Amino acid sequence: MKNKGLNNFEKGLIFAIVLTPFTLLRIGYIGFGEISLLLLFLAGLQTGYISKLSKDLIFSRFWIIFLIVSFCGFAYNVIFLNQNTGTFESSLFDFAAYVLIFISCLLVENLYLKDRLNIYQIIRRVFFLSGFIFTALYALSMIMDSVLGLPLKYFEYFAPFVNNLHQTAMFIAPMPFIGLFVLEREKKKLTRLVIMVLILILSYLTLETGSFKAMAGLGLGWLIYFLIKFINLFRGNLKKAFIAIAISMVVLVIALNIETIYNILWAIFSSEDLAEGRTNLYTSAIDVGLTSPVIGLGPGAHIYQDGQFWDSHASFLTVFLQGGVIGLILFLILFYRLSRNLLQVTSLLAASMPILIYALGGDIMRRLPIWLLLLLLNYYIVSEQKKEFINE
Repeated sequence: MKNKGLNNFEKGLIFAIVLTPFTLLRIGYIGFGEISLLLLFLAGLQTGYISKLSKDLIFSRFWIIFLIVSFCGFAYNVIFLNQNTGTFESSLFDFAAYVLIFISCLLVENLYLKDRLNIYQIIRRVFFLSGFIFTALYALSMIMDSVLGLPLKYFEYFAPFVNNLHQTAMFIAPMPFIGLFVLEREKKKLTRLVIMVLILILSYLTLETGSFKAMAGLGLGWLIYFLIKFINLFRGNLKKAFIAIAISMVVLVIALNIETIYNILWAIFSSEDLAEGRTNLYTSAIDVGLTSPVIGLGPGAHIYQDGQFWDSHASFLTVFLQGGVIGLILFLILFYRLSRNLLQVTSLLAASMPILIYALGGDIMRRLPIWLLLLLLNYYIVSEQKKEFINE
């Protein structure tokens, strides 16, 4: 894959994506990565590259509609419910985060439509830079606890420059599969060797974060990657027969062992659910969400527990709480359209598994680097589909 020089928009995006996972490198919600995105957005407006919000911009349209719906939910919460749930500060924090994500989506999608982004080269450089930076930080963490007063670990777990280990784990976990994606497209032997080493290191670093969700996503990603690669060894009717047999066997095993599987999954959840904290959060989230089921209660934390308001720690529940059924339907439509594209590239589908696990059992709504990764993965596939259509 031939490299070419990058324009300033591409360089700025790479800089932002690499830096935004390090949440302690910012003041409030604004850090170097966020400032870079804001400057790129202003430059895009000035040059006319950001000029529309069409139906093709699936991420931007989701966010603008969700922002409107959740703002209506916030107004309903304040005016009619006396803001029984949440605080103004947490609402403002989430709303600001969502606006920045919307701006980033609008920037990337418009630049893509204007043919100002080489998506593959951005993904490639993000992988290499992130791999080298996290490797260097892990090496430092072996001999020191902090750099310039910024921690390299969260207790004994690897989590550099963050105040929550999931902010690191969520970003690192997809990287081995993004490495596989790059590996499949590079030809030079030395480059391929470096990529393979980084894939192994990043897989190990995912385990070192101590996040069960990241480990589960990593394991599921590898399972899906090798399973699909194995299935693709077959052709024609033989492939269809193998898929049918495999699905039948899985369904049969699940049906015959449904109780055992349930007990295992519940045991895993219970072992991670310290003092039934998540169980209480999930139960309360549904009860609270039903006080405004159509448009939600607006951005912010809404579950009152132990003297303060908490997030639901599950993205789908968070969307329901903040945007109601309307927001949840929009979120599901976005994920469906995204999943339909990711199915076209095995390595990128595998990369999405840790993100999916975090969406189910964590919160990706405020995670700007995750949305930037999803944008890149989606639009790489869209660009390849367009090339195939043109060449037909």
